[in-house]
Amino acid sequence: MDKVIFDTNAYRYLVKNKSFDDIDKLIQKLKSREKANNIDTLISPIVAKELLAHVANKKDPSFEKCLKAIKALYLHSGNDKSYNMIASPELLISKSFFNKTIPIKEETNKSIGQMIFHLATNPDKKTFNKLKKNLQSNYIHVSESEKNFAEQLRLFVFSVDPDSKSWQVFPNDKKKRENALKQLRSEATTESIALGFIFMVYQLLIFSGEIKIISNEELRKRAKSLAEMFPEPIALFKQVFENLINSEFNIYENSRANFVWDILLMFNVGNHNVQGSKLYFVTSDKAIIRTAISQKSNLSILSFDEYMEYLKK
Repeated sequence: MDKVIFDTNAYRYLVKNKSFDDIDKLIQKLKSREKANNIDTLISPIVAKELLAHVANKKDPSFEKCLKAIKALYLHSGNDKSYNMIASPELLISKSFFNKTIPIKEETNKSIGQMIFHLATNPDKKTFNKLKKNLQSNYIHVSESEKNFAEQLRLFVFSVDPDSKSWQVFPNDKKKRENALKQLRSEATTESIALGFIFMVYQLLIFSGEIKIISNEELRKRAKSLAEMFPEPIALFKQVFENLINSEFNIYENSRANFVWDILLMFNVGNHNVQGSKLYFVTSDKAIIRTAISQKSNLSILSFDEYMEYLKK
């Protein structure tokens, strides 16, 4: 049985022009088609976190849309007893390259599951009051993650061009920009980004007391393996860097810091299996699709319209 994950915008598009009550029949019909096509669905904790961040405050312009999307997300892969959620990237990396788990991340996933369950089944005032602390905590986490990502990209600009006064890199020197792009596209940069993912999880495992100190050489070996197994998130990360070099790509504008979530979602794109079943990702995000094509992983990804058309077979 094939496995499928929807991205954030796929759920928002699915519930567009639907009332909260309409969603039950909508998802029931969708699941019936998926069952006929031997498809099982999974919740992405990344998608859930993104949607939950918009319902922490009822004044958020996307509150209603995201609350409906949360209901669709949960009902699509869960019921009143259980739900199917894929591992977060941190847990995936931890299991794949350290053969360990991260208790604090497992607890986070459980908390996410509880929040989307209650908001999908009974989003009344009492529920929001009960979840207020956890919703606010998730909102802060999402905001800080986007802020840290933006700051990381800002540091990248300065590391490439210390004299930069804006987001532009060598605005008056085409040759230096070309050299910067050459370095960015190198295998060394790929391994550096992979090492960043490995080191992030390594620190979480050390903090949790799950592992002992590992040598830098061993961490680099695991980073090389990650780059081979998950080239897609690294490719999108490099594409964001390339956008910074090629244009004045202000990461603080137009919600571009959201790229951090797209990069993490790319861990679900490619030649991957879940419990022996092929994993597919449904999205209409142009950057994700372009990156998947560049990595020859386009067969693992479907646009929302393509997926709906496929279900008609």
